[in-house]
Amino acid sequence: MMHDQDKRYPPPDYVHPPPSMISGPPPSTTVTLNTDPTPGAHVTEIHLDIGYFKTFPGILKLIQMIFGIICMACSSPARGERGSRHGIGHNHWFLFVVVTCFIITLLWSFFYFLQMRNTIRGNMPFSWLKVELYYTILATILYFIAFIVILAGFGGCAGRSGCDARIAAGAFGIFNTIAYGLGAYILKNDYDATPPELQ
Repeated sequence: MMHDQDKRYPPPDYVHPPPSMISGPPPSTTVTLNTDPTPGAHVTEIHLDIGYFKTFPGILKLIQMIFGIICMACSSPARGERGSRHGIGHNHWFLFVVVTCFIITLLWSFFYFLQMRNTIRGNMPFSWLKVELYYTILATILYFIAFIVILAGFGGCAGRSGCDARIAAGAFGIFNTIAYGLGAYILKNDYDATPPELQ
């Protein structure tokens, strides 16, 4: 009769067989798979360009965004004082211009930061410089109208906290109008210096 010690599997003196090639590849196998149908094609990469923000146009974009944040902070909230509808339309227009220009300027900053101007190429009917020039001219005009509107709406009630904040927003709107105007001037000079075939 067998004891419990004899029923163990595998027996203590059993030696495992060496692994065979059938069980799988050795641990040092490297598999390389190329799925590119056109070998040698250009690989699109995005490089970060922090140096752009050390140039005058880059610093100007940062100044425009900082003034935009200050304008948003001073002119918000968009509602009027308790029970008063005085200047609400003026404030809404100003905030619309400031927020829209801030978002588009932020997108242009990312456009330059990610060097997408050099990456996105093709047969487009426009140049990026021309689009940015037209946007900056439009932003200058809109900011000019917006600061006049908000100062006209709240200039007569100076001394109250809600009005004083809106007047400060209008003052920073003047500064941002100057910043966008300077940006448009620089872009116009760059556009004029660009050869006609690249415009």
